[in-house]
Amino acid sequence: MNAAGFLRFRTFLLVVLVLSLYLVTPVTAHAPLGAGSNEQLSTATKISEPEKSFVIYTELHEGNEAQYYQFNMGKGQVLSGSLQVPGPESMVPSMVIIGPVITNPGEVPPFIQIPPGSGAMVIPGSKPGIPSYEPFTPQPIYEVARFREKITEPGDYYVAVYGNEGGKYSLAPGSNEQFTVVEWITIPYSVIGIHAWEGQALVVVIAPFFIIVIGGMVLLFLRQKKTGVQLSVPSWLGATAGLFYLGGAAVTMLQLIHAASLTGYVPEVFVTLIFILVPVILGIFLLKISLGLSDRGTIPSRAALELIILVALGLLSWSGFIAAPLLATASGILVLLNRN
Repeated sequence: MNAAGFLRFRTFLLVVLVLSLYLVTPVTAHAPLGAGSNEQLSTATKISEPEKSFVIYTELHEGNEAQYYQFNMGKGQVLSGSLQVPGPESMVPSMVIIGPVITNPGEVPPFIQIPPGSGAMVIPGSKPGIPSYEPFTPQPIYEVARFREKITEPGDYYVAVYGNEGGKYSLAPGSNEQFTVVEWITIPYSVIGIHAWEGQALVVVIAPFFIIVIGGMVLLFLRQKKTGVQLSVPSWLGATAGLFYLGGAAVTMLQLIHAASLTGYVPEVFVTLIFILVPVILGIFLLKISLGLSDRGTIPSRAALELIILVALGLLSWSGFIAAPLLATASGILVLLNRN
């Protein structure tokens, strides 16, 4: 296979991998959302798109207090979602669904605020069993409650989360998986926060990234010293981007091992493996291209095109913590500017 044929083959391979990843992502992915201060009905966290799949990672500060989430629902829409906790020994919260024509089959705690003209329904939390595996974070999911209510009368509906004691929980309302551009490209940073919410030490979560990047930099410097060939600025930018891709994959791999040790190696693990394989291939390609640059960066335009493709695929696949695609972009621009 000649050089042009190999370029077409590896580009095709990457596109297939990323499209496969993109097609399976909407199955269970959630857009992250902040809760804010919502301990009063009047300061409830407003969910602007009530059927969109969000996830909120937060905590109750103390027992016998509630945190409120507001949904402006139209007739025929579905108010749905689930409530999770970080682990099997976590505090188990419960929920109250509040709104017009909501029936009241359970005893609502006296501290729950209910607006005039609304009813309330208690959904008690249950101690979680074996967790399910979430492939996009990846993480173990300890679900304690689930709700689904088809709306027959439009208006403001609320979900109040409360517990007998303080503790962490996550609320995942909605079922329609969709993302804004900002939500999509910042998911890698949101995932780091999720693992910290789970109780993992931040230094442990990000350690694989720094081990790969720093170790790779050392090897590149040793390569320069051994060969006597100094890498150009575009080479360093591209190679660093490649190391970022590999470092991000290492972070995901560690979390896969951690989650699967609790859930077992279920079929969804293969989805996570795609999230690992894509940045590994991107990183290897970037290193190969970058180390092939001449000291002045004067290379065929084919390599600049490759860099652009790697940037786009990196953004689509959440690879390299955003920084890698930016570094690869800078490398490609410098390559084009320095071409003879």
